[in-house]
Amino acid sequence: MVEDNSHGVLNTTFALVLLGSPAVVATPRLGASISPLRLPRLSHLSSSVPQSQFFGLKASKLLKTAGTRLPLVGNAVQASTAAAQETALEWVKRDKRRMLHVVYGVGDLDRTIKFYTECLGMKLLRKRDIPEERYTNAFLGYGPEDSHFVIELTYNYGVDKYDIGTAFGSFRAKGGKVTREAGPVKGGSTVIAFVEDPDGYKFELIERWPTPEPLCQVMLRVGDLDRAINFYEKAFGMELLRTRDNPEYKYTIAMMGYGPEDKNAVLELTYNYGVTDYEKGNGYAQIAIGTDDVYKTAEGVQLFGGKITREPGPLPGINTKITACLDPDGWKTVFVDNIDFLKELECESPSVEPVVPAPSRSRRLEIGSPIVVVEAPKVIKTAASVPCLRANSGLVKPGDVGRIVSRKPKDVWAVRLAIGTYLLDGKYFKALEFDESEDIAI
Repeated sequence: MVEDNSHGVLNTTFALVLLGSPAVVATPRLGASISPLRLPRLSHLSSSVPQSQFFGLKASKLLKTAGTRLPLVGNAVQASTAAAQETALEWVKRDKRRMLHVVYGVGDLDRTIKFYTECLGMKLLRKRDIPEERYTNAFLGYGPEDSHFVIELTYNYGVDKYDIGTAFGSFRAKGGKVTREAGPVKGGSTVIAFVEDPDGYKFELIERWPTPEPLCQVMLRVGDLDRAINFYEKAFGMELLRTRDNPEYKYTIAMMGYGPEDKNAVLELTYNYGVTDYEKGNGYAQIAIGTDDVYKTAEGVQLFGGKITREPGPLPGINTKITACLDPDGWKTVFVDNIDFLKELECESPSVEPVVPAPSRSRRLEIGSPIVVVEAPKVIKTAASVPCLRANSGLVKPGDVGRIVSRKPKDVWAVRLAIGTYLLDGKYFKALEFDESEDIAI
């Protein structure tokens, strides 16, 4: 983040660079005591999966015995803890981690999508509606989710306003209400500006040359910088990329991430001199990070002082395995299983319906073939340019007939049913058999 005297007031930051010559960077800012944002998909605080002992010692056992006064027990616990932490550190270094997206709540999803696409130049990548949990997600960014850091907007049914507080800093983008006119930072030559989106999230615009990752950083304000750096290095496996102290404006920043700043989205931790606590509000939710194993990740986070708020396991209605945790400052992070995340993207990837040729009378599935549903899928997604995933609450059921209009990667098909066109896995239907003399209308 570029230094400016605004650091003493605002408390959280995302950064995004708009490509150009030169490029413009943007950054929303928020903050306040965490009245947690109600994200239904994360509201299930426990799972049936028992806690494992991947690193040799249960974190719960550590907590129960760490306070004992018995020297022998205490020494044994310390030795066991040290060994478990060492094993966890080795695994974290091997784990394939990447910052996936940042999540926050909005009061009017369509209005915010319009602002981000028209004013900030983002693309609407996908949407999903989960009516049983009463929320809708929209994913927006500057490139595909399998290779870019993106924004996940969450609309909770009936919630039209959030308290963004003072702890969340900013994104870096373009447009909206200007809260600081463009101009050089004090004591430097870099040109910056600050703007607000319709929900009051602030973005920092920075004039600089293009980078492969336009949405380039998230800034969180912390009360103890050394403690935060230590936690993110050990529990999250991030690398400390650089630090910068600005005594004139009384703040210090630390940039951390899974790769160099010019190619990856990174985390900016900001410490304002003498400030140990911030109001986090209920608008900002969390960042999401990919991992090869959410169960090992959860245990590692506990070993290094993090608090698990959702035990590892699959999400209801989506089946993507996640775990959620809090850092020492109370900032939430969700770790997402890498393989499940890619499956989720395949399931919800955009599609275009081609012209449907005349139906074939063969049993073999192909474009134009009539089909019959044999098993009701748990979730369904629309076959639109921007698919929407939702739980199947009786919309698609065994016995429904339709016709194939296109084929997707692997065994996924776009099927036109009476209720609309949806993407279905081939295991949920079969070719519809009928006599050659019969005619059907689908």
